[in-house]
Amino acid sequence: MRFRLLALLMSAIGVLVGAGCADPVVFSEALQQGVGQKIYTQYNIWYTDPEEISCLNIQQGSFIPVGTEIEPVGTGSFGAIRFKDTAGHNYVIRFDSGTRLCTMRDFIGYTFTTTPPDELLKDIPPKTLERIRRGEVVAGMNRRDVLLAYGPPPAIRTPNPRLDTWLYWLTPTETVRVIFRGDKVRNVWNIND
Repeated sequence: MRFRLLALLMSAIGVLVGAGCADPVVFSEALQQGVGQKIYTQYNIWYTDPEEISCLNIQQGSFIPVGTEIEPVGTGSFGAIRFKDTAGHNYVIRFDSGTRLCTMRDFIGYTFTTTPPDELLKDIPPKTLERIRRGEVVAGMNRRDVLLAYGPPPAIRTPNPRLDTWLYWLTPTETVRVIFRGDKVRNVWNIND
C-alpha cells in the first residue's frame, strides 16, 4: 500500500515537473528556414531587461529593431526563447501561451522571419519608415506599419486582428488603443489619460 502511494505521488510530481519542461521548439523548423537563410526580427521587440522580455511586447525601455539579424540559441523549459544579435547581445523572451493564446511555435513564426529587412520594409514611405524605426504609431499608418512598429496585438486583449481596435501595453498597467478605419490608423489613444 505504501509503495503504491509513493509510486502515485512520484508519478504526480513527474507530471507537474514535466508540464513546465515542454519539448523545445526548433527555430529553423518553425520558420521553415532554408539552407543559407538568415533569421530576423519581424517587428520591434521591446524590453527593459534583455533576459526577461515579455511576450506581450510591453512598449517600455529599449527595443530590438525590426529587421535585426538574430541567431537562435534555443527554446527551453518554462517558455524561454533564447537568441542573440550579431553583436553578441543575448536575449530571452518569456513566452506564455495563456497570455498570447497561441503555441510557442506559432509565436516564433510571427516574431521572427527569414525575409531580409530590405524586403520586409519594402515600399514603405521614408517618413513612415522613420516612425517605425523609432517605435511610433500615428494616424495614417496602415496595419502592416503598425505590425512592424508594435508587433501583433496580444490576443488576450485583441482576439481578432481584423477588428478596428488593437490594444497594446505601454507598461504592465497602462494600455494604448490603436483605432483603424479600414486599413488606416484613425487614432492612437492612450487609455490612461
